[in-house]
Amino acid sequence: MSILRESLFIYKENLSKIVILGFTILLPVQILLTIISNYLYFNYGMADLLFIADWINGICVLISISVVSIPFIQIAKNTVMEENSTLTSTYDAFMRYMLPVYLVSIPYVIAVSLGMLVLLIPGIIISVLFFAFPFVFVIEGETWKESIKKAYAFGKSHFINLLLVIILFTLMEWLISMLTMFMTNLFTESYLIILSVNFLASVFYFPIFYFFITVKYLNWIGEGKMDTFST
Repeated sequence: MSILRESLFIYKENLSKIVILGFTILLPVQILLTIISNYLYFNYGMADLLFIADWINGICVLISISVVSIPFIQIAKNTVMEENSTLTSTYDAFMRYMLPVYLVSIPYVIAVSLGMLVLLIPGIIISVLFFAFPFVFVIEGETWKESIKKAYAFGKSHFINLLLVIILFTLMEWLISMLTMFMTNLFTESYLIILSVNFLASVFYFPIFYFFITVKYLNWIGEGKMDTFST
């Protein structure tokens, strides 16, 4: 079974949990990000300082990507390792790892954003090398130091592969977002409705990305169902 097929299998087996988690965790975070984004662009736009709004908004988005990944990582881990997969266990994982993931994500995203400001390539390298630290927290229950070390080892050994996966899913997210916006615009020009449809669409495509990386990491540590990385 390829990593993508295994990820889709996890998705199919846990669809009801995905929808519930999407509405209870993913959507509230996205709504908060939208409020922060509108506030930043309104206030800094008035002062002609949009680059500051871009920088702060980018930091908030990257932090949220790390934090909201936790319950979906737990779902994939439980499914692959054939452990008891319940909503209670996913919420428990979210509450247990939310703070450490959040705290580690702050220096991580600052380093990424500074790398992007200095020169684009350093920011990309840092983002890929340490991207998997939330996965280490949830899957192995490591300390923050070990999570950073193992995330680096994982990122270093599969740098090109991870980079391509991140780029592919980013492009897919953009394409789905644009397509959803275009289709919604055919029926209404209401900003609230368009935003709501985009939120709903994200509930269904974000988890696939988290499942994919989780399966890859489980295979890397020898806990997955595959011996090699095939896509």
